[in-house]
Amino acid sequence: MNKKLKIAVLVDVSRAYDRDILLGFTNFNKIHNKFIFFAFSPNYIHRENQKTLIDRVIAWKPDGILTREIEGFERLLGLDIPLIISPHTNLYKDKINLWGRNKAIGETAAVYFISKGYKNFAFLGFKDFQWSLERQAGYIGEVNRLGFNVNSFVFDNTNVLWEYLPEKLTGWLAGIEKPCAIFSVNDELNIHLLEVIKEMGGRVPDDFSVLGVDNDTMICDMSNPTLSSIETNGEQSGFKAAAALSLWIEFEEKPAFDIVEEPGNVITRNSTNALAIDDEQLRTALYYITNTAPVKEISVDDVVNATLLSRRNLERKFQQVIKSSILDEIKKVRIQRIKFLLENSELTVQQIADEMNFNNTDNITRYFKQFAGTTPKDYRNNLSQDKYLKKRPLH
Repeated sequence: MNKKLKIAVLVDVSRAYDRDILLGFTNFNKIHNKFIFFAFSPNYIHRENQKTLIDRVIAWKPDGILTREIEGFERLLGLDIPLIISPHTNLYKDKINLWGRNKAIGETAAVYFISKGYKNFAFLGFKDFQWSLERQAGYIGEVNRLGFNVNSFVFDNTNVLWEYLPEKLTGWLAGIEKPCAIFSVNDELNIHLLEVIKEMGGRVPDDFSVLGVDNDTMICDMSNPTLSSIETNGEQSGFKAAAALSLWIEFEEKPAFDIVEEPGNVITRNSTNALAIDDEQLRTALYYITNTAPVKEISVDDVVNATLLSRRNLERKFQQVIKSSILDEIKKVRIQRIKFLLENSELTVQQIADEMNFNNTDNITRYFKQFAGTTPKDYRNNLSQDKYLKKRPLH
């Protein structure tokens, strides 16, 4: 039996994203059975364990490390062993970072809100965290590109304590024109935001539509209303990091670049379940698409017939308000539904085609590949852990 590799994964398991990273590591190990993990005792057993954690990790002599910027972690950076850092603040030069395409996350939020017809946009983020600044840049850049402005509140956590944030948010929200789409860089910020809106007598999503990041289901599902959020694919990132460490340790193949993960989907819940559109006919058309396209193959004429407008006038309103065509909106809704069923059900492609009233499996396959870039079967297969393995086999 080959000697197992000793891996220290030092993440904050109180956060959903970090738990997903750890899950990705353990899923890799279920497949390859290569690692034993450093485990330190809970605080109620040894209260001093956090203070002596770095000493204990070094004494354990790990073969590889994935670490957050925990207290004293700088001592680990000087060890001559494979190490990946998942930073809170800034990327570390000459190190391998576990990072996300944060600008793309911000752009995803902007496109999502713009498609709902919003004209007023706000941003809630942090002052000194690079990932927050990148998400802010992506969001503002995309909103500006489409001709709108963003009202930003940047939380200076170095000068304002967490418990005093609600007071600051109250003053900020009072000056925002409604209805407004608010993008927060993570779900934790929305704990305060949603409570402040309720205290002010505001309505979510009617006055303020709120979207977070991380899809922390504990926060999102327990919030009132439930919170919409963008997935960050932490589990996939953890799997990639585990594969990278394995190759680095066993074959001295250090990653050539940082490990970067694409943003996932917007998981829509009640906090964004509204359309900020004054035009009654356009709103009627969008509601028809949203409610009908997931279960029925509809045409542009079907959408037009649901309104009192001509096709030309309705197409013009789509382009002016939501920056999209009627056909593109139909396709987007149907593709999202197919993806949801592939990800969250065990229905076959044929069964999904039947459920959505496609003529046949070949039709749905061509449709999905044209707009998603892959077949439904390959999309589902890529959800498995094999997606994150290198092309070459791991030994």
